[in-house]
Amino acid sequence: MINNNTHIVFDLDDTLYKEIDFVKSAYIYINSYINFRFNLDLSNSIKKCLDGEVIFFDLINSKLHPDQSFPIEKYLELYRFHYPEIKLSDDTTVFLDKIISHNIDFSIITDGRSISQKNKIKALGLDDLAKNIIISEETGFEKPHLNNFKILDRIYPNKKLIYIADNTSKDFLAPNSLNWDTICLINNGQNIHPQDFNLNIDYLPKIKVNYLTEINI
Repeated sequence: MINNNTHIVFDLDDTLYKEIDFVKSAYIYINSYINFRFNLDLSNSIKKCLDGEVIFFDLINSKLHPDQSFPIEKYLELYRFHYPEIKLSDDTTVFLDKIISHNIDFSIITDGRSISQKNKIKALGLDDLAKNIIISEETGFEKPHLNNFKILDRIYPNKKLIYIADNTSKDFLAPNSLNWDTICLINNGQNIHPQDFNLNIDYLPKIKVNYLTEINI
């Protein structure tokens, strides 16, 4: 399926790493901030927040004294712009090592804020490996708009393009319309966004895999 005439394009969140790990990293970072500023340690409650039992921002403010305040703007700043403690899964590392050893290049198309997505990509060690990094805030277009995919269409007019992603509601419509191959990495139960395979065929991936290592090279 993949050969030297292929250019692979990855989504980022819940594809190259698990986004819940970014959320956990952000909660730990925010907790260290409020612990330093307010002497308030909520580390024992982080798991409940990750499980959706409690909203972390609400928890913080419920534990602060009435004369203390922690505005949502500060919370979002710390959440979005911290440098995350995240890593590639073992199967992702194996797959990337394999395509690199076969001289197959890859790029990333991702939605999100530039600083947040760049911090994630750098933390994962991909900033010097990806040939192109296309972030929605920088182009002004979010998936499923065609714009960011057309950028790579123009860069690689003679390559077979493959988009590997996870979100059926927005990831595959544009690359399908450009006749790219599309591959969905199946949710292992940890994804932030649910997957719906009962959508119109235009939204659905051509191939589904449980692990990136299932993709033939």
